[in-house]
Amino acid sequence: MDYQGQKLCENLFYYIIILFGSVGWVYGYFLQDFTYVFYSWGVGVAISIVLCVPDWPIFNRHPVKWLEEIPNREEGDETKKAK
Repeated sequence: MDYQGQKLCENLFYYIIILFGSVGWVYGYFLQDFTYVFYSWGVGVAISIVLCVPDWPIFNRHPVKWLEEIPNREEGDETKKAK
């Protein structure tokens, strides 16, 4: 998972939790039963876990470009001695 994928995953997690929690709160408020808030929040957590925990390809769109390997100093000395 690259850095932009981590940001996307974290935002996705927050928005899902907030959406399901707020909808559950409103639904529970009208029914006067607070357990619906927890049920809704639990469904939101389950969905966000399925979407955010595996390393889906959507989170790897911007791979980090690493620097090239620096040659070993000892390898350079051996090639000079062989010549």
